[in-house]
Amino acid sequence: MKLWRPQVLIPNVTAGLIAGLLTLTYSVSYAALIFSGDLAPYLSVGISSALIGAVVLGGVVALGSSLPFIIAGPDGNAAAILALIATTVSVQMAETASGEAIAVTIWVAILGSTLLTGGFLWLMGRLRLGRFIRFIPYPVVGGFLAGVGLLLAQGAFKVMTDTSPTLRNLPSFLASESVMLWLPGLVLAIALKWALGRFRHCLTLPTVLLAATLLVHGSLRLVGLNREQAIAQGWLLEPFASTNPLQPWQTLSWEEVQWSALVTQTGSLLTLFAVVAITILLCATSIEMATDQDMDFDQELCVAGIANVTTGMLGGMVGHLSVSRSLLSRQAGATHRLSGIVAAVFCGGVAIWGSAILAFLPKAILGGLLLYLGLGLLIEWVYEAYFRLSWVDYGLVLAILLIGAQFGFLAGVGVGLLIACLLFVITYSSLRVIRNTLSGLTYPSRHNRTFHEQRILRRNGHNIQIFVVQGYLFFGTAYSLLSDVRAYLEGLELESEQYLVLDFRLVSGLDSSALNSFIKMQHLAEQVNACLLFTGLSPKIEATLRGKQGAIAPEDPICQVFPDLDQAIDWCEAKIIEQGTFRRKRFIPFAMQLEEFFPDPFQVRPFMKYLEKMKLAEGELLFQQGETAEALYFVESGQITTFLALEGGQTKQLQTSGPGTIVGEIGLYGQTQYAGSGIADKPTSVYKLSRRSLDQMQQEQPAIAAEFHQAVARILAGRLTQAVNGLEKLMLLQ
Repeated sequence: MKLWRPQVLIPNVTAGLIAGLLTLTYSVSYAALIFSGDLAPYLSVGISSALIGAVVLGGVVALGSSLPFIIAGPDGNAAAILALIATTVSVQMAETASGEAIAVTIWVAILGSTLLTGGFLWLMGRLRLGRFIRFIPYPVVGGFLAGVGLLLAQGAFKVMTDTSPTLRNLPSFLASESVMLWLPGLVLAIALKWALGRFRHCLTLPTVLLAATLLVHGSLRLVGLNREQAIAQGWLLEPFASTNPLQPWQTLSWEEVQWSALVTQTGSLLTLFAVVAITILLCATSIEMATDQDMDFDQELCVAGIANVTTGMLGGMVGHLSVSRSLLSRQAGATHRLSGIVAAVFCGGVAIWGSAILAFLPKAILGGLLLYLGLGLLIEWVYEAYFRLSWVDYGLVLAILLIGAQFGFLAGVGVGLLIACLLFVITYSSLRVIRNTLSGLTYPSRHNRTFHEQRILRRNGHNIQIFVVQGYLFFGTAYSLLSDVRAYLEGLELESEQYLVLDFRLVSGLDSSALNSFIKMQHLAEQVNACLLFTGLSPKIEATLRGKQGAIAPEDPICQVFPDLDQAIDWCEAKIIEQGTFRRKRFIPFAMQLEEFFPDPFQVRPFMKYLEKMKLAEGELLFQQGETAEALYFVESGQITTFLALEGGQTKQLQTSGPGTIVGEIGLYGQTQYAGSGIADKPTSVYKLSRRSLDQMQQEQPAIAAEFHQAVARILAGRLTQAVNGLEKLMLLQ
């Protein structure tokens, strides 16, 4: 972007001048708010402080913000708290100190608050705490923007008539003398809405403003009013005298500061910290939504912190980025940081060389600009939002707007956040916490079982129940899970041990408020002779469940923890097999194991002549991934685990095979390479059937070979069925 091109330079300078004028007006009004009543004689001190803040905040934030059109300056919410501090200090010191001592104490309170607030904001940004504001619900931000629109509209009418419209003063506000002052601003707002929506040229806004200014001055000349008369009747701004920004440093004595009066303002200072930080983040969120551009919240906090520290060191007033002035600057065509710098320079120039030029600016022009932006936000969030938001979200927007209008801006946002949290708890608690329910029949482990073990599991696999849990578990969702667990456990038959597996892979977190529900689950499981198994626990969730007040005690016979779902199901299957009616011995001869493959026991001995016995030590490879499959293996004793080698040295377990099972048959029959590597988990004995021996058996013992082929076909069909079912269940778990 070439800054000095007219189509870039003109809109940025114009936007900066407009934003600077608004910042100047707000700054002076905030100074008048703080130094009012008995402090009015020292208003020049407040104006100096406010203008220093306008210049420094505007320049630093313009240079450091994450968006190029941001305008910053003193803030109304912060000014209200500073006014409270000033009033309290003034009352405390009224009987014991001079007016000058009160003024210098309040001035020190202002610059001290600005310094400390800046340090707090910078620390928040460095700790990257800004991201948490993104958890604020969308309707709350919408209510915030609607409130900003209302404040802008009220401010517009106050600028034009010196009175904010209320129900009490509505008759006088609608009187002909008052209507004549605000009606031109309303017409200008409507004209701006139409012109800027139809014409996108960079000169549109300055042309409309210049034409409106000339029209107002022409009308005043036509009715015979000179400048002084127009100022007196409220048509033009009153100029204020030149201001020396260094006046407080030159005229006030630090020796008269009453430090004891400042110590009592700690509570107000902490409130100022919170108000400014929340307002900055809400303003940044609002600008994001209004412009559809992302902002770095942590950067905004850091920049605001540096700007306030610098401002405080120079004696300025606390402030930050402004939603209204930033959006107005962008609407005026600002695309470069020059707009913010121009606004800051304009405020500085007026502060040093005077402001007589302001008398030529009709109040209706300034008010019309504010009214244009305010009505735009109100239309978007009060009218248009009705058609795009749910009735709950829309009601929340209106609640924030109405509460903010009655009790204050932050009160509305605070109540909105509270209502949003309650709605979130109610909505989230009604969601289904159990995503899927499985059993040991529909989701077996990857352990390669013998025919006999498979029969036992088919008969008793329903004793394994799997609940796939999802979401964040707190007292509401945990109670919902407890209700489902109670319903399942109370419906069990107590003849055999039952196993309930809670899979936490899809659980994002667990709050300590949920622990009581898991303790109740443990008691329920103990009453019905059931085991409660937890799988897929994150380290943080496991630490919470194993804590002093947790549900899992050390060496707990009821609650077990496993790294993944497959290992938990494998453990349950082993328990069921162990409790089967057929109690086998510790070791079964290989010949008896082969009877599972051959219905005719007389075929076993001839078949064994083609096998070769092998002994494997713990950790020894039986076959390597990628090797040509030249044999299959019968496991006589011990255990073989097949695993897949992945990139980066990672491995994935495919299956575990114990006595009475075969491994490597897919590669041999498919005439391919081994898909994974087989390793002995402990000292293991296997029998090898090579391809050559299998071919020899087909020639010499075709009947035995055919029977063996049928047995392998049954095994492969079972594996395929299990794989298909497992894939379907895995898709349900995603």
